[in-house]
Amino acid sequence: MFEKRIEQKLENIRNLITIPVVAQQVLAAVDDPTMNAATISALLEQDQSLVARILRVANSPFYGFARKISTVELAIVVLGTNAIKEIIYGLSVKKIFKKVQSLGFDIESFWTYSLFCGSAARVVARKLQYKLAGEAFVAGLMHDIGILVIVQHFSQDYIKIKKLMHERNLSLIESEMAVLNTTHSEIGAWLVQKWNLPDKLIQSILNHHIHFTDFLKFDSENLVKESFDADSDDFEIIDQPLTAIVSISEWFARKYKFYQWNTEKSQSTLYISNELFNDLDEEIVDPESSINLLQNEIYEEFVKASVFGEL
Repeated sequence: MFEKRIEQKLENIRNLITIPVVAQQVLAAVDDPTMNAATISALLEQDQSLVARILRVANSPFYGFARKISTVELAIVVLGTNAIKEIIYGLSVKKIFKKVQSLGFDIESFWTYSLFCGSAARVVARKLQYKLAGEAFVAGLMHDIGILVIVQHFSQDYIKIKKLMHERNLSLIESEMAVLNTTHSEIGAWLVQKWNLPDKLIQSILNHHIHFTDFLKFDSENLVKESFDADSDDFEIIDQPLTAIVSISEWFARKYKFYQWNTEKSQSTLYISNELFNDLDEEIVDPESSINLLQNEIYEEFVKASVFGEL
């Protein structure tokens, strides 16, 4: 997939960009059906800092649980293991963001963008009855994590990428291909594969900038008409529903000014989103439109998700 110099650099840095050991152990445990809440809790309690942060998120409006959750074992029982995974991934990604230092890159703006995408993906997943809204949150949050790798560890290449975007009016993806012969999507997918994340999540990171016609099972007219019928399973006609959710989250981020970290003039392709939304200009400016009501719901979710940035 990668040129030799890219592959060598990635192999050299793979241990620098990783999820903490205790978090890895817990993530493996929650996927093991033989593990109970007490055992998972005991693993978590090896890292009291992680425990404190999990409890803070668990008791925040992000989950809106009525009773106070005082222990991680209770959090596992009442919120479920999928929520625990969601929290751990969110906290781990924030920790990775904190380590990034690069001149000419607005890391705070990029974190805000990523958190907004996670929130948007969570809301869209619920609207489309995607079974794991927490998985969608994680996918939206880390779908552009490859950009951090390029910014931090291929800094000279990133300077060339930015220069190409401005001088030749190329998109970010086009500029990355010209300089690196790969993209942040491929680099991000490579990284999270090393973390043993679910294949659907890896695919959403890898493919969210690939034109959706490469994946269609049916013609685009049927896709657009049927994919948003919340009362049916028609969303499954999209070959990669999580990828679609991630691309929709980025579309909302672009449309509502959460994309300011990226200065590309010719925007990179998004899987399915442009085809779904490009003809909605009149509806977007209507404050009572369904698209604006959805955007308001996404923003409310984003405000709740800001607890991840406070830890």
